[in-house]
Amino acid sequence: MSFITRMKAGAAALVVTAGIASAEEATISAVYSLPSTNDLMKSYLAFVEDVNANGEGVLQIDLRGGTEIIPRNEQMNAVSRGIIDMYMGPAGYYQRQIPELTPLDAASVPADKLRAAGLHEAIDAASRERAGVAFLGAMGTGYAFQFYTTEKPEIAEDGTIALADMKIRGGSSYDPMYSALDIARVDIPAGDIYTALERGLVEGIGFTTIGVSSGGWQEFLKYRIFPTWRQGNTILAMNAASFDGLTEAQRNYLMEMVMKHEMLAYEAAQNLEKVDSAALAEAGVEDIVLEGAGEAQITNAFQETFWESVSETLGAERAAEFRKIVDAANAS
Repeated sequence: MSFITRMKAGAAALVVTAGIASAEEATISAVYSLPSTNDLMKSYLAFVEDVNANGEGVLQIDLRGGTEIIPRNEQMNAVSRGIIDMYMGPAGYYQRQIPELTPLDAASVPADKLRAAGLHEAIDAASRERAGVAFLGAMGTGYAFQFYTTEKPEIAEDGTIALADMKIRGGSSYDPMYSALDIARVDIPAGDIYTALERGLVEGIGFTTIGVSSGGWQEFLKYRIFPTWRQGNTILAMNAASFDGLTEAQRNYLMEMVMKHEMLAYEAAQNLEKVDSAALAEAGVEDIVLEGAGEAQITNAFQETFWESVSETLGAERAAEFRKIVDAANAS
């Protein structure tokens, strides 16, 4: 019996459907896929605390836990099937299941501009159709991704950097860029990065501009490489039937809180970048700032492969629709 089957069999014993708590107050269950100590979790926890503190008699969130409750790769399936109501974590883990989440990676502006441009609405329509999941919000604006390595990569006379064949941690959504740079991608959950570095299983990581020091990874990582190459994509998503089953007042309250905390998460990420940079500098991590051909090498490896990959997945016409939305948001 699969994990999801076991969970579904026991679902009757759980309060997982909005509205069970009482006729007046709804309780929705939630899981998260990041380690609880990760800096990005602070914004999620603040969101839950705020919803519960101000939603008495209207809406409460029952935060069940993380990957110890449901394995990372099963969490969105659990939401899709109504076993758990809400998912908090990276969209990248589920871009194969819901490829319309991918355009979030190409954005470079706060969540309010993405919402105004229509990206949230477009993703929500697609995720509902594909998986029965409502897309609520983008909690990952305000930070980006970059490379960190344990050894200093060779830099050629023309300014390009040699990352070919290096074993660097990265999720499946990193594939096109890593392939363009001939990086040997190693798929390791964030919670296992410390051990992977300690055992020498990877020579570096592709990770966010925040959260490295909170994981203690600077004990092994010695170089931080610029430029950054994509924006964060942590999200809030919910079983569509559970969301639609809330009263209008409950939905309005929940979305008010989502939009509030999208922007608070943006501000928090900006501040956390400064904190992480200071911690890494104190630990002796050196910055490698690529310019000219080297900067273009990293930037183009992402930009030139990104929309091509999206086109292959969604089709050229659909990819063009999403690109138009993202480009409009980025230009706003």
